[in-house]
Amino acid sequence: MRKPILVLQYPDPRQGRTVAIATTRSPKALRSFKEAVLEEARLEAMGWDDLLGDYDEVLDLQDRLEIERLEKLFELVIPEEDGEDSR
Repeated sequence: MRKPILVLQYPDPRQGRTVAIATTRSPKALRSFKEAVLEEARLEAMGWDDLLGDYDEVLDLQDRLEIERLEKLFELVIPEEDGEDSR
């Protein structure tokens, strides 16, 4: 399998695109990114809907499926610990 690359991009409104500023293949950086994205998705899925009495079953299902999708993709692309740090 190909190794993933983490890319930091910055928006360039003049060009209407993003500019790649830096890249890394660091397993530690990739795992940190994975955890940050999953945490953000979980927090967003919790939302304020329940507290505000505005619960929507369809949107709740969509959020949960998105988290599952991300978890499965990340597990394939960025496994937990596989000894790559020593390479």
